[in-house]
Amino acid sequence: MPSRPALRLVRERKLAELISFPKDGAVLEASGVLARGRDCFVIFDNVRRVARVERSLAPGAPRHGWMGRARSGEGYEDIAYSPRQRRYYLLIEAEKHPDGTFKAVIEECDEEFRFKGRHWVDFAFEERNTGFEGLSAVRWRGHDYLLALCEGNRCRAGKKGLRPGGGRIQVLRRSGMVWRPVATIKLPRGVRFRDYSALAIRGERIAVTSQQSSRLWLGTLRRSDWTIAGAGRSYDFPRTRKGKRLYSTVEGISWLADDTFVAVSDLAKEQHPPRCEPKDQSIHIFRLPRSR
Repeated sequence: MPSRPALRLVRERKLAELISFPKDGAVLEASGVLARGRDCFVIFDNVRRVARVERSLAPGAPRHGWMGRARSGEGYEDIAYSPRQRRYYLLIEAEKHPDGTFKAVIEECDEEFRFKGRHWVDFAFEERNTGFEGLSAVRWRGHDYLLALCEGNRCRAGKKGLRPGGGRIQVLRRSGMVWRPVATIKLPRGVRFRDYSALAIRGERIAVTSQQSSRLWLGTLRRSDWTIAGAGRSYDFPRTRKGKRLYSTVEGISWLADDTFVAVSDLAKEQHPPRCEPKDQSIHIFRLPRSR
């Protein structure tokens, strides 16, 4: 039996039950989600377009559908929203920069998902497919920031990025046409995740998920010095009775309430056991376990 408490599943649906495929024969490789009002906005790493899903997850709901126009290129890794700027921020994990390195790109859309621009992030990665995975917008002392979660431990790729205990979040602030890091948030060493797949902020509370570890960690963020207060607590995503993982492709998380989250899952790959396939390409609602 697992030693950590487990999240409780409230409900879930395959995304294909709620929205149409963007093109014939495509899959829905969900990679991020943002809850806002009655809707959940879902993004995909194989489609550069945003889908809207009503949070009831009821098939046939009139608000389900695709937003804005599809853009050329690969998809997004996460989505954030700034109420102050009235902007959606769409994260592209990494692209080849003119200086020869791999850097993330952040696109901006208005509230109707009309494209408003794109800007590089001045932070280099070793590999194109191991960059930023999570994004959240915060405001502190009159300034707007984006918090960008590195996929690998210590923002590294390869074996070094899989060594647990080095979770990192880059604090980004816009400077001209570029987002620049102004601080680094270090997750506690006790967060023993092999990778990091999603990030969500609710007031002072911070949530981070891992695909490979199939867990969620909750902590307290101090914006005054961009540090984490205390060790926080980890939770397993629901598992089998024998403690085996069911959710191995969770890539997006967003708060619905103080004890409730919406999450989305990517396509299960060959390395994932068959028991994980019923949970892939899906949207889920989880609740924290009751305190004893």
